[in-house]
Amino acid sequence: MKKKIFVSSILVILILSVCLAMFAGCNSGYVVVKATDFDIPDTKFGESKLENSTPVTADMSAYDMLNVAMENFYNAEYAVVNYQGGVRMKILGTIKVDQEVQSLKIRDGKGDITGKNVNKATYFADNKSYSNMANLYEKMVFGSDGSIQWRNASGTKWEKANPKKNKPEKWTVEKWNAIDSDFTSIANEGEEKSFLAKNNNNPTIIWMYDLSKENILETFEPKYDETTKTYRFSLKFKPVESTVEYVKTMKSQLENNGGIKVGDLQFKQLVINVVLWEDGTFRTLYVDETYSMTMTPVKGINLKNTIVRLTATQSFSYDPNEEGYDIQTYIDNFTNEKDLVA
Repeated sequence: MKKKIFVSSILVILILSVCLAMFAGCNSGYVVVKATDFDIPDTKFGESKLENSTPVTADMSAYDMLNVAMENFYNAEYAVVNYQGGVRMKILGTIKVDQEVQSLKIRDGKGDITGKNVNKATYFADNKSYSNMANLYEKMVFGSDGSIQWRNASGTKWEKANPKKNKPEKWTVEKWNAIDSDFTSIANEGEEKSFLAKNNNNPTIIWMYDLSKENILETFEPKYDETTKTYRFSLKFKPVESTVEYVKTMKSQLENNGGIKVGDLQFKQLVINVVLWEDGTFRTLYVDETYSMTMTPVKGINLKNTIVRLTATQSFSYDPNEEGYDIQTYIDNFTNEKDLVA
């Protein structure tokens, strides 16, 4: 039986479409990425351990460890996923277009891989993207009673951190728009008013890739790090076969939210570097994806074979007492229209 691993994604296509429409053809190829060894950055986030997780052992393969970590993530009674990433583009060899992409997902209660919240957990999630050409900020709350609330902001701005001046990064908005709660479910198939149908995103799962064993191209098998007490490994997947559903979502996001017709959207490569704690839980995921597409942002203009590369880091915690990640605080702020600073 073919086993699939689904991971949910923060969709950055709306912002990318603006950059690419203005500066198409800036890349004629892409950097080849392989499954390989990598350094483990120092971090204090997510050092708590789960009491009832399934541990990993040195004799496991990289894919077996990935399966264990996925099961532990969904079985955890509390989970935080902090996503930091973005697109770094150089247009015509000189013009830089940087897009900052961030996301936070917090789950209180046991999760599930179906994306339908069958275990009735409570979720908070936000997605933030910013460049000097376009921006996006949205928040959502899924209640244990089945309620769904979503809202977005106007006039989003992001200020980069300045360590020399002791200034942290800062997100601000001009206005939070009205709350939309007209949803029948999170992801029931065929429902026009499901959250997935209306928003093309499902924050209850980690990503929308199909990471089946049959789709593995290359593997850097697990390596134990005595200093950090972690295992690390790397997997490269068949780009087309692993992204069938993900591509559908990306195209829908571009066409419905960006008003841009998309054709020939195809992944060129997909590499995931993984760091696990000994107890079998995710510490960090590093995603590196490259894809090409043809777009028609303006009638009569075709932008062919545009290459896009996205890199991102996801850090995990399973502790409700982790500083700054109490879900109730975020839910309370969700309804506060005067909350101009996120």
